Amino acid sequence: MAGKSSGTDQLVSALKLLKTAKTAAELRTAQAVLLPLELSMSLEQTAKVISRSVR
Repeated sequence: MAGKSSGTDQLVSALKLLKTAKTAAELRTAQAVLLPLELSMSLEQTAKVISRSVR
């Protein structure tokens, strides 16, 4: 059984993806994690910045 992922784990993974992203989708994925955690943006604000809708 896998352990729970912490916010720190997600942050580290997103930072790595941000540096290695090869597609726009990969970049948006990293931004979707980083913007709320690093800049305290709401999900609505983050979605607007990365041009996606909130589900």
